[in-house]
Amino acid sequence: MPVKKPAAEIPADFTLDLKIDSLTIDEIDAIEEITGQPLDALNKPGARRAPMLKAMAYVVMKRKHPDFSIEDAGALRINLKGKAKADPTEASA
Repeated sequence: MPVKKPAAEIPADFTLDLKIDSLTIDEIDAIEEITGQPLDALNKPGARRAPMLKAMAYVVMKRKHPDFSIEDAGALRINLKGKAKADPTEASA
C-alpha cells in the first residue's frame, strides 16, 4: 500500500515537539475526540500509542499548516529520541 504524501510540504529535518503542556484546550479536546479516550488514559500500560501520536501530530501540524489532515498525520514518520540501549557488543570504556 503506497504511503500518501502529506498535503503540506514537510522539511526532511522536521521535528515534531509533542509536549503536553504546549497543547491548547481545543487541541486536547481534538486529541480526545480522535482517539475516543481521555488524554490521561492514553499513557496507561497496554494502551495503544499510535492513535495518540497520530492525533498529537495532527493538532500540532495544524498550527502551521491549516490544510493538514488526520490522514496526513498518519503518513508522517517518527523518530523517537531518547536514551538508546547499550550495544552489548561494544567494549566498555
